[in-house]
Amino acid sequence: MPKVNTMKYFEQWAKDKSPLIKEASLLITTYSEPFLEFLKTVKSGDPIKEDIKLPPVKDWLNLYRNHKKVYHGVTSFFRQLNEDTATVINLYEEMLSGIHTFKQVTPSELNDMLSELTTEDQKELLDAVKSRLEEFNGLLLNDSINNGNEIKKLSKDEKRRLKKSRSRPEVIFFLRVWVPCFLLYGEYPPYLLRKARQGDDDALEKLLRLDKSLIYDKKIQAIFHLETVAKKRARMTLITKALQNTPKAKLDIQKIKYLFAGFLSLISIGIGQRPAAAEIHRLFDAVARDMDKGYADSDLIVSPETFEKAIQRARTFWQTIPLPDKK
Repeated sequence: MPKVNTMKYFEQWAKDKSPLIKEASLLITTYSEPFLEFLKTVKSGDPIKEDIKLPPVKDWLNLYRNHKKVYHGVTSFFRQLNEDTATVINLYEEMLSGIHTFKQVTPSELNDMLSELTTEDQKELLDAVKSRLEEFNGLLLNDSINNGNEIKKLSKDEKRRLKKSRSRPEVIFFLRVWVPCFLLYGEYPPYLLRKARQGDDDALEKLLRLDKSLIYDKKIQAIFHLETVAKKRARMTLITKALQNTPKAKLDIQKIKYLFAGFLSLISIGIGQRPAAAEIHRLFDAVARDMDKGYADSDLIVSPETFEKAIQRARTFWQTIPLPDKK
């Protein structure tokens, strides 16, 4: 990843952008390649290299229908890593809470609320938001510099606690099922499971390729049992092949960058801005220059029309994310 003092082109691109857009832009451009490598390990069927024991199958399958438990397990894990990751999680939850609040407020109601604030109150509010975003930016830049080396500095006891926390069923499920299901298929595990139980062959195949443990789900078992004696064996063949193979989804860096570009576009619209596709493309080009990869991002050498359509599709993709219920 680029060091802070080599990111002059990114800083030039971001100089007129809001703090939130700047932080999101830094995140999506510096983490595209590491994220692709993570997904490749998932697709290969070996997302977690360590010998981590899975929970009992009943507890594992229950996680498909309890996203609240998964959410709390994962955020708890990150909070326990160190103060920086705890701060990131707190900022993330603050952002989600703010988005949820603004969804409940009409533009006229928001104007009324702001009009009731004095000039001093408005300045104090903006300063507080700016401070939190700058804090987030500092954490991202620090992580870019260290590139994960902070884990090597942990004591033996800290590493042991980290490994124990990482072995929690919710964390394993999140890494092995929840994230890859969303990013490989564009759908969440509970939705796919519901369709599979209702007889959707495509959903059934996708889930079994990703998580073989689903063959122990009672309704999936019933489908499997009926197909063993059915005259038409197409579904039986589908199930058998799915159990023997990994996900079909194609992965490449261009797809990941399209996905992240759509995410940036979506949150920009959410705060009242809408950057043109060409402006987002210039972001990736700027970071490519900062990383000494040429004057343009070689992964995104496509026509402006192609890039814009890819962003539109990615925005729709990200809009399927449900806000977690933290209560």
